[in-house]
Amino acid sequence: MKKKKLWIAALLSLAMVTSMVPVQNTKNVWAAGEGNDQGITGGQQGDDSLQSEMMTGNSADISLSNVSVSGSKAGGKVKVSFTVTGNKNNKKHYDIESIEKIYPVLDDSFPFVMDNEAYRVTNGNGGSVNCSYTFHAKDNLETAYYMAGFTVVYTRKSADGVVKAYDSEYSLNKSINVKITGKPKATEKPADKQETAKDADISLKMKNDPYGVYGGSCSVAFTASSRNYKIKSVVPVIDNNFPFESTTDAYKVVRSGGTKSLSCSYHFKVKNNVSTGYQGVVFRIGYVKNGQDVTEDKTVNVELKGKAKEKTNAKGKTSTPRVMVSGFTTDVKTVHPNAKFLLTLELRNNASQTVHNIKLTMSTENGEFLPLSGASTAYLDSIAAKSTAKVSFWMKAAASLSSKSYQVTVKTEYEDGKASGYNAEDHVSIPVVQKDRISLTEVTPPDMLSVGGTGDLSFSINNLGGGALNNVSVICKGKEISCEKSFVGNIAAGATGYATVTLNGDQATPDDSDGECTIIVKYENASGQTKKYTEKTNVFVSEDMGDADMPADDGMDETQTKKGLPLAAKIGIGVAALVVVIIVVRIIVKKKRKKKEEELMDDELL
Repeated sequence: MKKKKLWIAALLSLAMVTSMVPVQNTKNVWAAGEGNDQGITGGQQGDDSLQSEMMTGNSADISLSNVSVSGSKAGGKVKVSFTVTGNKNNKKHYDIESIEKIYPVLDDSFPFVMDNEAYRVTNGNGGSVNCSYTFHAKDNLETAYYMAGFTVVYTRKSADGVVKAYDSEYSLNKSINVKITGKPKATEKPADKQETAKDADISLKMKNDPYGVYGGSCSVAFTASSRNYKIKSVVPVIDNNFPFESTTDAYKVVRSGGTKSLSCSYHFKVKNNVSTGYQGVVFRIGYVKNGQDVTEDKTVNVELKGKAKEKTNAKGKTSTPRVMVSGFTTDVKTVHPNAKFLLTLELRNNASQTVHNIKLTMSTENGEFLPLSGASTAYLDSIAAKSTAKVSFWMKAAASLSSKSYQVTVKTEYEDGKASGYNAEDHVSIPVVQKDRISLTEVTPPDMLSVGGTGDLSFSINNLGGGALNNVSVICKGKEISCEKSFVGNIAAGATGYATVTLNGDQATPDDSDGECTIIVKYENASGQTKKYTEKTNVFVSEDMGDADMPADDGMDETQTKKGLPLAAKIGIGVAALVVVIIVVRIIVKKKRKKKEEELMDDELL
């Protein structure tokens, strides 16, 4: 009987061990260390040092209750609330010790936008945790039920003293059904193909650097141009972020009968409540594309200086402490998509008293910038009266950003000397610029170019960047050659343009040279900046053969000379002369190559 009990106990232990299979990549931590740019694709990364401790849990260990879902429209907010509870397992003699954390399961079926809320981790302590998430449903969802998954990480403890204590973490995925109502689809069938506006259709060239101070004036002047389409109107877009007063110029429409270049000038009055920093002002460009009226929005960055306000109470003894973002800097001159940068905010206490326990929280509307440390908050102990302090965040710009300014919201919470709480909200706009990337391929120099002659140099211009290249032109420079500027046109992102430049042979290439030619490509990028790209190639210019190298025909008699040669004889002589020129040029080229090879061999021997 005693042996039989021992066998049963051994079988039960083996069954418990085999049921604990490690789960790969289920232990997660929040983001990466400051300045670490490896593998930052969202808000969670695998922690290899903890994977070996993570075990898959029993589905009966965890239950969800009090599930509440509010909001159901595609593109709108959806709030999901629920309670996570641990359950005792009487059969295996253990209980749930602590529910440590809960976070969304971010996979291809996740129906919400990948913003800060999607990466948020809810920390717990105990056998029951209340959770609440406010997501943004994706715009393109159709009407259906979607699974919102959540990973629960928890620990067990021994119950009834039957088994040993558990020292591992366990994880389970629990799902909640969320009904999303899709946006209604258009039922009308368009009669004709609708033309769409593209960023490369229109470019803006600034005439000044817009700057304004609160309550003062600000001038914005630029030229809207298009290579292929006629511009009809330009008008400011007035929204909640528009930093100017609704004066005459705020509604001013610059019109034309249809032109490829339209000069615009606006004089605005800056609002008194603007924040210090760069603010994007949107202008809507109306133009005709293939017979249809379309519009394209272009953003102009305006530098503004705001002011701080102070209030006094009814007795006029104390002022309300005001803490505001007075400016910001980045460690890089230009912020590019998918690149990290150090953002430093300058906070100013405009009050006549010291503020304490300052907490800053940063956020963006659609996750355009994410903190590399995973935490979007910072803490300061105090800021003295009329003083400033700086706070820095390592950030990473999303890879999908285009060339324009993106707004960052900074919320500040603080206390005065009597522990009274206050809060403020400021906005800063960070310009993002796509990198220009160009390469030249299929560079083909002229087959033969002699002094006084001409030849064609052809090549392909590849636009490898994310923005269009406008008004592209090409010119070549060298000691032995010259040429006129050649216009290529516009090259869309990811496209290729083709250039052919006619070169003039000015002087012969020396024997010790292959003939250096510099190709200069000038263009305007998506931000309206004029830039150039250069690349070198070899173009050989030979000596002019002239009539002195033409073989004389001693067989012509005086009679033929006086009467003139027949047409067939003239053609034959021309062909023979051309053959002789080609042979002489090839001999010269071979001699130069042989001489250069001998010099290289001498250098190697030395």
